[in-house]
Amino acid sequence: MVGTIKLLDVGDGDAIIVSLDKENQNLIIVIDGGKSGHYETKVKPELVKLLREKGKDAPDIVVATHYDSDHIGGLIPLIDDYITNIREIWVHCSPELNHKALTIYDSREELKHLKSREQFLFESNLMLTNSHIKEDAIMTKSSFIIESLKQLDTFLGKIPPHKIRQVYHGDSYEGWPEIKVLGPTKEYYDSLFPKDLSLEQLVIQETIDYRSEGIINSHRFMELATYLSDPCQSLKTESTAKLTPTNKASIIISIKKNDDKFLFTGDAGITSFKNIPDWKNELSNLYWLKIPHHGSDNNISTEIIDVMQPKYADNSGDRHQDNNVIACIERNAIRVRSTKNNGDLHMAI
Repeated sequence: MVGTIKLLDVGDGDAIIVSLDKENQNLIIVIDGGKSGHYETKVKPELVKLLREKGKDAPDIVVATHYDSDHIGGLIPLIDDYITNIREIWVHCSPELNHKALTIYDSREELKHLKSREQFLFESNLMLTNSHIKEDAIMTKSSFIIESLKQLDTFLGKIPPHKIRQVYHGDSYEGWPEIKVLGPTKEYYDSLFPKDLSLEQLVIQETIDYRSEGIINSHRFMELATYLSDPCQSLKTESTAKLTPTNKASIIISIKKNDDKFLFTGDAGITSFKNIPDWKNELSNLYWLKIPHHGSDNNISTEIIDVMQPKYADNSGDRHQDNNVIACIERNAIRVRSTKNNGDLHMAI
């Protein structure tokens, strides 16, 4: 098997196109699509060129690792263009939360630029009952989550049900055992999104990175000083990292070529990796790593890096990129790159 990975420069977002060839078979996988505006400018030109080269009408698999708008937004117009010939869509559905989110916004076209009365009441109630969280965090996160859930609802509404696969640990694609879903397990996913989870509770959980902002800032100078001598010492641990359930639930995919492992991580975090069965073996000695969550130090620890020890690593990052993460991975890697510095990135399989 041979192939290519194209990691497109979409800022703090993911848009990845994978092409695999073996024994007169070819597979094209799109993993996330950046924000909605990235489709025409970044994703579509690369995809059209690759499909023409391989003589295909559409990508075989489209993966929405999770429903944040910087990952799923660009997949919506892709579905419009190619759904007839796409074989499978890998995505996790949250229909109950989608319905609740859709009721928050007024559906009338002329009021789309305004917040509905229901959203104002929703945010006001959140701020009253969770006064320890900053007002701007509540407003920013509630808008982001509701918009992302609306995009997920739109995305799912364009896909015939028989093409949707809610994939979990151990799943693969027929005829391609080299491709394996490592995470999440069904049990871990359900623990992140229990059936009785309300939209209000989800928003509060999604503000987790704001709650300890003061504590984080008070230690920042010390971390930067440590970073100068040893960047790995300044990384967070499982107990100090702050990550939202949506990111933790990211679909993690491994592609294996002989003994070489290529790992696609979405915005997964430390607990996501540790909830993979036999995680140390599954993640050990990677050939290539897509650094999780745009290089944020909330998503990977020194312990995880020491297990992975990737020879090559690429990051799709911008303002979320923490340079101590890049520097820690560089200790033992042959090459570490970022779209922030290098633009679109190409990796051979």
